[in-house]
Amino acid sequence: MIVLVTSIIVVAFAAVCWILSMRPIDRISLVIRFATKLGLHNIFSRPELYQATISNGYRVLLSGRLASYVLEEALNFKMRPDDVIVATYTKSGTTWMQEIVWLVCNDADIKTAKATGLLDRYGFLEVPHAMPAFGKGFQALEQWPTDKRRFIKTHLPFQLLPYELQTQGRGKMICVARNPKDNCVSFYHFHRMNKVLPDPGSWSDFLSKFCSGELMLGSWFDYVHKYWQVYQNRKDSMYFVSYESLKRDLKKEIENLAKFLERDLTHEQIDAIAKHCSFSSMSKNQATNYSSVARSGVMNFQTSKFMRKGEVGDWKNHFTINQNDAFDRMYRERTKDWTLEFEFELGNDTAKK
Repeated sequence: MIVLVTSIIVVAFAAVCWILSMRPIDRISLVIRFATKLGLHNIFSRPELYQATISNGYRVLLSGRLASYVLEEALNFKMRPDDVIVATYTKSGTTWMQEIVWLVCNDADIKTAKATGLLDRYGFLEVPHAMPAFGKGFQALEQWPTDKRRFIKTHLPFQLLPYELQTQGRGKMICVARNPKDNCVSFYHFHRMNKVLPDPGSWSDFLSKFCSGELMLGSWFDYVHKYWQVYQNRKDSMYFVSYESLKRDLKKEIENLAKFLERDLTHEQIDAIAKHCSFSSMSKNQATNYSSVARSGVMNFQTSKFMRKGEVGDWKNHFTINQNDAFDRMYRERTKDWTLEFEFELGNDTAKK
């Protein structure tokens, strides 16, 4: 009996030492993996936002204190020369661009794209590995085979990207930005269905938070403008495109992306990518529509679809006249010194703000 108790104590002590020796991000992954096996899917449901100050001095709203540990690791993430990074403010066409970029870099291999989920082809920089419904996380990117090109997704503000990416511009980065009205509407519905995001409250409440930047990872205005500013001096390693431009002429943007990514595609391959990456096609494709994660309990597809409409101008179905007038005044003030313009409707030049 004494021997058994002693053995249990020794094993427990060794386990504690092992856990304490881990990086915080690895401990977080261990907890998530353990909770998932126990069926505790709601362990991180509907968090309260936490104001964090990262070690480089950047202040940001996060989904909890633990998230700051992940961002600290992301700052020191080691880039590779052939990395491809898709950076977007959440709900700006991230999944759409991920699929386009992967196909451009893989010679329009649509067969593999349909057979292999997007979550398995990309790593998500700012989430710990084993996070339900988010596929490959930070540690998976670290362990990515060196003989295979890494495809990375991120919603991080530029100031929280890996230092190597901020200072050296290693790899190729594609940034997609969406007009703020449609972005706000899409983000609102994403909050409604995504249980790892705070409760959005009413549409009016959420719109107010969007305008003030009181959302996870902060202000759309700060995020988009910073990436646009950096792009002006990094056009060899960074590509900036609007969601609306993709909607207006997808084939043209695929051609531009192919040139940027130094891929020589045929007209037939470009046509195939454009057809495959239409909203109608992607919303029905299990490799891209996130339907595979429904069983995780993280996203409620009864509340809203992950790929909901994909339209330009859907904001008109949500903004009241007073909300729209107030938003336009605020938008003009916040962007008066910008050289970047957005379209709020397609086929109507007067819609530009």
